[in-house]
Amino acid sequence: MKELGLFWWAFAVRGGGAVLFSGILFYSGSLFGTIFFDPIMLVFLALILGFYILSNGILLGVASGYAAEHRVGIWRLLMAECIFNIALGAYVGLVLLLSSESLAWLAGLHALGAGCFLAALAWKLRANKTYAGILASAGLISVCCGTAFLLHRAASTRSATHWLGVFELFYGAIVFMFAEGLHRHHVPVLRGESADF
Repeated sequence: MKELGLFWWAFAVRGGGAVLFSGILFYSGSLFGTIFFDPIMLVFLALILGFYILSNGILLGVASGYAAEHRVGIWRLLMAECIFNIALGAYVGLVLLLSSESLAWLAGLHALGAGCFLAALAWKLRANKTYAGILASAGLISVCCGTAFLLHRAASTRSATHWLGVFELFYGAIVFMFAEGLHRHHVPVLRGESADF
């Protein structure tokens, strides 16, 4: 846990980005859905979703390199999710025009990937029962959300957008809370004090 605290910032940026992305989804799902035609909204959502997933992948790549440099054991896990996110983000960005089915489909793949990462992170941190329990529960919820998206691929664009916004808000809050715990643990270590996490 001490080594993981070295890059709490990566989790903080990721959590904050997820909360910001959920706000954009709620805004676009209500305003753009009523003002603009569906094709315009779908292009906008495709670009935003693709950029968000791709930027997550780049951030994870930086965190993975930083973790490998400091010999932190989870760098392979971060790199695996980095590759998954970059591939999914590039696919979304290339498709551009999304149908309501493909929006729910891609949201499901994204949620499943996030859930698997949280579950794997919980397993790696199983020595700390509190945070391992929180991450494992969040991973299970994310996998359930991803499965629900995949099973309801035919949901309307607005409905899929709102549900994806709810998921991103939940995911962002969990990741940000985890980052805050890492930061609280890391600051006393920098000062030469002992920290219980």
